[in-house]
Amino acid sequence: MEDGLDPQRTLSREGPSLTFPPPHQLEGIHVEATFSEPMMTKSSFTAGPSSQPSFTELPSQAPHVPDHAPWMDLSTQISSLGTRMEEPALVHDSCFYSMEEHLDQYQTGVTSQFDHFQQHFERIEERIDQQQATFDHLEQRMDRIESRQASQHEEMMAYLRSVFPPPPPQP
Repeated sequence: MEDGLDPQRTLSREGPSLTFPPPHQLEGIHVEATFSEPMMTKSSFTAGPSSQPSFTELPSQAPHVPDHAPWMDLSTQISSLGTRMEEPALVHDSCFYSMEEHLDQYQTGVTSQFDHFQQHFERIEERIDQQQATFDHLEQRMDRIESRQASQHEEMMAYLRSVFPPPPPQP
């Protein structure tokens, strides 16, 4: 036992876990790191939708710099514990996309919407063409009916004049 510490107890003990949100542009990132010292075997950094930092107190020997946000002092606090970070790993990334990916997704969406609207407008044009053809056909039929009606009127008037001659003019 060194410094009054039981090595078995120190090795079996899991270190504190830190959880705090980074600035808003880092939401969706989760980073885990392991440390070579037995005091802190694993530290977890999680970005989430929360806007307030939440963290577990570090041991008392870790200095706190009040001029910075707690998440900015993580490396200082780790260094003060005499630990060395090993194997940083990016576990999950659901937020970062390149501008090209955003433009590609936007262009794909716009192209898809454009194609949909173009097909919709083509169907509307087809219906307008069908209605125009129907209107033209009805107009031709009405013209024929009016023409036939006019000729029937003339025939009827000729018949009526022949059956009922006009009265002779009076002196």
